[in-house]
Amino acid sequence: MRKGLRVKECSLGKVLIQLLEQQNVKYVFGIPGVHTVELYRALSGSKIRHITSRHEQGAGFMADGYARLSGKPGVCIVITGPGMTNVLTAMAQARSDSIPMLVISGVNKLRDTHKQRSPLHDLPNQRKLVKQVAIASYTIKEIGQTHLIINKAFSKMMSRKPGPVHVQIPIDIMMQTIPETTKLQSIRKKSLAPKQSEILTVSDAINKSKNPCIILGGGARSAKEKIKKFVEKLQAPTVSTVNARDLLGRHELHIPASPSLKPVRQLLKQADLVLALGTEMGQTDYDMYEDGLFPDLKNLIRVDIDEHQLAQSPPRTQNVIGEINAFCDEILKHIRPKHNSMGKNLVKICTTSVKLEIPTHYKACELLLSTIISNLPEAILIGDSTQPTYYGNLYCEITDKNRWFNSATGFGTLGYAIPASIGAQLAGLDKTIICIIGDGGLQFTLAELGTAIDESIPVIFLVWSNSEYKEIRTFMESQSITPIGVSPKPPKLKLTAKSYGIEYKNPKSASKLSRILQEFNKNRRPLI
Repeated sequence: MRKGLRVKECSLGKVLIQLLEQQNVKYVFGIPGVHTVELYRALSGSKIRHITSRHEQGAGFMADGYARLSGKPGVCIVITGPGMTNVLTAMAQARSDSIPMLVISGVNKLRDTHKQRSPLHDLPNQRKLVKQVAIASYTIKEIGQTHLIINKAFSKMMSRKPGPVHVQIPIDIMMQTIPETTKLQSIRKKSLAPKQSEILTVSDAINKSKNPCIILGGGARSAKEKIKKFVEKLQAPTVSTVNARDLLGRHELHIPASPSLKPVRQLLKQADLVLALGTEMGQTDYDMYEDGLFPDLKNLIRVDIDEHQLAQSPPRTQNVIGEINAFCDEILKHIRPKHNSMGKNLVKICTTSVKLEIPTHYKACELLLSTIISNLPEAILIGDSTQPTYYGNLYCEITDKNRWFNSATGFGTLGYAIPASIGAQLAGLDKTIICIIGDGGLQFTLAELGTAIDESIPVIFLVWSNSEYKEIRTFMESQSITPIGVSPKPPKLKLTAKSYGIEYKNPKSASKLSRILQEFNKNRRPLI
């Protein structure tokens, strides 16, 4: 280098944004603050678009909805202290449902400050707190670590079992610079294939079975195109959990019903082989009523990428570690096609029995969902913890072009659907997004409607309005408890919509709702 020639310096914020661009990040969600403005410096010249939420929890839920629909991590930038604690709920929901989410936060200076006054937004040990919900938490202690840590974060989020990852940057480190000539490289995800010996053992069991059944979980999403071939080759009745409802859609071998229901449990119990693909077999799918009566499957084969999850399998389970996509690729080479009509008959019997078991108070919910799906057979339905969602989690027949996901499983948050729908719409700009939320959950994240207006995001915010936490009231009454605290007064939705500048409709029948849905598809805009 010639004497006097200055090397252009690159700030940590610019390095960070460049790394996010290399990972094909299109959006970051958050609220800027004095502790993160240095990270925002490079955003103005970036292709990455910042989406401003009204609350950091909303930013996290937006990132969650974006990740579920795009298949890529949702990214948030939040301040230290309250920004970090606000986003924790969304991170916990993401961890529960194995959703990749990157939360980048500030943190106060890490040097010893015991003789100084406590700084703004101070937490005793932010990283220790976050590690309770994140699958990993990293601290960038100098600018030279940025490349390594961001790559580690993406690798951790997208390898094996996904989940939320936290990266914190001390506010004094944000000011550091590095020569701009530094080359940045990203790490690519490696596929995890099952062992060939396990494939041969499983294929032998499948070929010997006479009436196998299949259970699909959200972890099977990567194999959507191959799942149909697998199911048809086995002619096996196939049950889908909440996050897998669209994998087969209205296929004649598909039972879109919860394993918490008696007819589904009976079907699985009678099978001589059960293959559980990409499902945690968690309580909200398999024991929603907490009756402990899910059958002991002595002939269970589980395939999953998470060895810790498989370690919790019942005794005698054949566990296979690997991605479902890679598993299907290999197993299809070894299994022989089965030729019988018994599977389709069992599906018809089970489906009929399931419909008879669902409580009658869900009839209106059934009508609501069937009206949406018949009018919008490619819509994405994003639910909150509310009655139509509870019904749909028990039984919801959608097409293979629809999508159904919600927060009523796992962590079970309220207020999820509004921000998650906004994030999902950004991931699928050509998709029709339907947010289904109760008037109770609505009040948790009502302010995020402002983001929909700011960004002109065309979502139907469908509010199930009964002026109470109906499901909680019903449960309290079933336990002979006098209902208390279950009737929070909702806002006047017509006036709320007007205040946000959002169009408002109040259909009183399925036919009127049908007309609204059809008209929305021709003229997409935010709508309550």
